[in-house]
Amino acid sequence: MPALTWFGHLALLGALVAMAPERAAASPPDLFGFGSRSPAMAGTGAAFADDNEATFVNPAGLARARQRGLTFGLQGGGYRLELDGERLPLAPVKANIIGGTIPLPFGGVMEDRLTLGLGFYTPLDIVLVGDIGYADVPRAIVLDRAQSLAIQFGLGVDLHGLVDGLRIGAGVTALGSFAGSILAGIDATGKFGSVVETQVIATFAPIVGASYDVGDFSFGAVWHGELRSDFVFRITTRDLPLTVPILTIGGIAQYDPQTFVLEASWRPLPALRVVAGASYALWSDYPGPLIATSRGSPQPPAVNFTNTITPRIAGEYTLRTGRAAILLRAGYAYVPTPAPPARAEARYLDNDRHLVTGGAGLDLTLGDDGARLLVDAYLSTSLLASRTHDAPAEGRTTNMESSGFVVVGGGSVGVAW
Repeated sequence: MPALTWFGHLALLGALVAMAPERAAASPPDLFGFGSRSPAMAGTGAAFADDNEATFVNPAGLARARQRGLTFGLQGGGYRLELDGERLPLAPVKANIIGGTIPLPFGGVMEDRLTLGLGFYTPLDIVLVGDIGYADVPRAIVLDRAQSLAIQFGLGVDLHGLVDGLRIGAGVTALGSFAGSILAGIDATGKFGSVVETQVIATFAPIVGASYDVGDFSFGAVWHGELRSDFVFRITTRDLPLTVPILTIGGIAQYDPQTFVLEASWRPLPALRVVAGASYALWSDYPGPLIATSRGSPQPPAVNFTNTITPRIAGEYTLRTGRAAILLRAGYAYVPTPAPPARAEARYLDNDRHLVTGGAGLDLTLGDDGARLLVDAYLSTSLLASRTHDAPAEGRTTNMESSGFVVVGGGSVGVAW
């Protein structure tokens, strides 16, 4: 078979990998929050979380939990993103959420000090989605990050007796990364063939936090380490009539920037909690979604992301009657985009977002032993500020304009005992 045909086979093989429906998209909790209470309050919780949601928002808050807890929930939503007045399709959000808390039953000086927490975010139909797209094809590079399994583990420590009101905690968030290889060549029968091997490898990022309660005030500080999920396929050849360099197909499927959070909570009334805080995300460390195909190929265009500060405010009001407490929640956050306007060589689309959230909860005491039934629900809407970019879409003469909104909601049922 002519050498050109061999090269054609290899090109087709690479194209199949690049276009495979493994669209690698940062962790969904970073985008939409984890659980039902924190998302209803614009992603706050670093100062006051006291259940499995603390595993993500601030592991120190786990130490407030004095009961074992187990929660099951669902999250779902969709995008309405528009580019030049036309719909830009993105996969909808569909996931299960499971969380739990386990106070460790030590006695003596260790009594009521240590609590373990865990959380699982599991998309309903995939484990990880990866997308290798051309840099000059418009794509929502920040928002399209909700298609992956995410796991959190944490430990909270209460320092009562040493520094009353002070708690510290640490945990990890885990994502999956793809690694694979393709060996293409001529087999013993003289036919062209290939062998494909893939594996999923866990990647981890630390979460470290502290919280302090004094009177009607609570304060929280958290550091989230950088979390990235890579997917890389190496294509090598053997026994071909021409030399083909090693090709690498892949990039970064998911990316959460290193983030610092400061938050304060105040209870001006026993039934009312008011929360304010901000997060600082080091998006300037993001290398971009693509990698070079070979040593001699040009580097993908730089994304030129900048660091961002996201302010958040929220409130929670509690109505009590008998054994039941009804909780009403609301919040707002301004989420600035880290991305510059899209340009011809890098049509990466993103917009500033106005995040408006609301929700409600029921906390019902079931018996004299203190067992509780917990039911929560929330709705979150991100309104994308209209933005004009620095390049037209293909086939057009005017610069691209992007806008739209994202709606995500969810609910959970849990018990504590």
